[in-house]
Amino acid sequence: MNRKLTSCLIAICIIICIGYAAHSAFTTLREFTFDDPNPLSKWSKMILNGQVDYKILKMGGDGYVDAMSDKTCSAIYYRLGYKLKDYPVLSWNWNVSKFPDKSAAKTDKEKDDYAARVYVVFPFLSFSSSKFIEYVWDNDLPEGSVVDSPEGDNIKIIVARSGACAEGEWKQEKRNVYEDYLKVFGAKPALGVGAIAIMCDADSTKTEAASKFDDITVSSEI
Repeated sequence: MNRKLTSCLIAICIIICIGYAAHSAFTTLREFTFDDPNPLSKWSKMILNGQVDYKILKMGGDGYVDAMSDKTCSAIYYRLGYKLKDYPVLSWNWNVSKFPDKSAAKTDKEKDDYAARVYVVFPFLSFSSSKFIEYVWDNDLPEGSVVDSPEGDNIKIIVARSGACAEGEWKQEKRNVYEDYLKVFGAKPALGVGAIAIMCDADSTKTEAASKFDDITVSSEI
């Protein structure tokens, strides 16, 4: 075998190995694009205080979840079991067109309304023994803030985005949920992920809120 051919084959092997390493380093467990017919058919409802209107709208060929709360609070969730360490990254696109009016809210419970929430749920035998991380988009709280939920110490709220956006402007988030878990709970997750959920709520303030969600992806790396 001549030297040029040998060098060429080595180069090809290196390229293949690099490509394989790059491919194998990134694995998508589940992606929700909401483009297929009836994309919410496998999502379940959790009604807490009246039903939020969740529906699929289309922008061209791209589908997305449109959420509207009128003094109501309910979530939709997708059962998805996996180890957080294997798939630590959660990414999604979202948009807020109307924030709940918290101007009259005084207590933490009254302030616990958000136009857009994305949950990672770690279920166990009961609500109190389960754990929840929720990423919210708030109008006032500083981005990066960690807020204790008034519902219990097992729920940690992370302000992923703050402030208004331009009309029709979508924002993308990418979170390493494993690292966030260590930060907010101070320990490695002992429970596996059991579900992903989204919510829009304005029941505590007795006002209205509206948001949109799209391209929710669970993957191994950013």
